[in-house]
Amino acid sequence: MACKGAENGLERNIEAVLNQKYEKFHMIIVTDTTDDTAYSIANSISTRKSKTKLQVCTSSKNPRASGKVSALLTALEIDDWKSEAYVIVDSDSRISADWLASLVNPLEDNSTGATTGFRWYFPCQDFWSHVEAAWNAAGTNLLFDYHYNFPWGGAMAIRADTLREIDIRSVWENAISDDLSLNSALREHGYGVMFLPQCCVATYNQSNRKELMAWATRQITLTKVYLHKFWRYGLVAYAFFNFITLLGFVCLLAGIFVSAAWYLPALLLFIPSLVGVYRSRQRRYTFKRAMHEFAEDFRCNSLFDALASLIVSWIMTYCIIKSALTNEIEWRGRKYQLAKRTHNAAPRRVPETTLHEET
Repeated sequence: MACKGAENGLERNIEAVLNQKYEKFHMIIVTDTTDDTAYSIANSISTRKSKTKLQVCTSSKNPRASGKVSALLTALEIDDWKSEAYVIVDSDSRISADWLASLVNPLEDNSTGATTGFRWYFPCQDFWSHVEAAWNAAGTNLLFDYHYNFPWGGAMAIRADTLREIDIRSVWENAISDDLSLNSALREHGYGVMFLPQCCVATYNQSNRKELMAWATRQITLTKVYLHKFWRYGLVAYAFFNFITLLGFVCLLAGIFVSAAWYLPALLLFIPSLVGVYRSRQRRYTFKRAMHEFAEDFRCNSLFDALASLIVSWIMTYCIIKSALTNEIEWRGRKYQLAKRTHNAAPRRVPETTLHEET
């Protein structure tokens, strides 16, 4: 677990990992410095629960990699490849008691490259946190496709033998994204990824509009670099969807001011949006069944959820266009400049990056 700052519920999230129904495991928490608030919280838990296998340490800086990737490389160095498998979990993730066992057990089949869960956002009362939850949930569609999914870096497991085979140190030595670069290496070596809905983690988000737009743009920019064909597909698909919706509004206005005959094409053009709202509800019910320990948290504001699902495509289009104009992202107080790359090149080598601290 890479940690930075006092995440909401960090202490509870750490203890949820330590209380897993799995016998042989130990936990390594990596922070940037000993002055980090997360270091104090983790160290306090380690002292209080001296019988637990919890190790708290600071990251060995890698100037060409992101802070999280540097933390993961540090954890591998500390463990010195003594474990059979490695699991990565985000510090803002709440997990169920059998999460670790469910994530690791499929790795007994060594043909499985990695197993993964995903994040499910539980929004607060703020409307924009509902939009963020809807934006994130839309990404789960891809994870159910074995050919196009990917290991998500907040809840994934992989065998040590597999990491050695793909030479994870060279994959991550200059990577910003731990999961997208790992996915490229796994695919190159012929490995697939198994998505486990029951291993999704819960995050209780309180994002405002500014935080949402920054987060969404960062995700899309990383997608542009690592999965360029999906980025292009998204641009065309969402732009077309928005065009259809706008055309529906034009027909609706024509029905009001010109002729009632225009109401029928308006209705037909609004059908994709209505289907999107329905699919959003069905998606929530699906994950409510999978994440049974969090079933009570799936309460919803139906109006907010419907409106949020309707504007996701507009935010997606805006972020795609914005990402086309820059190769810079900001993540955890640092700015990273992603170097241009040839998108048709072999996926093994991830983009070179530079980084500078936020002043």
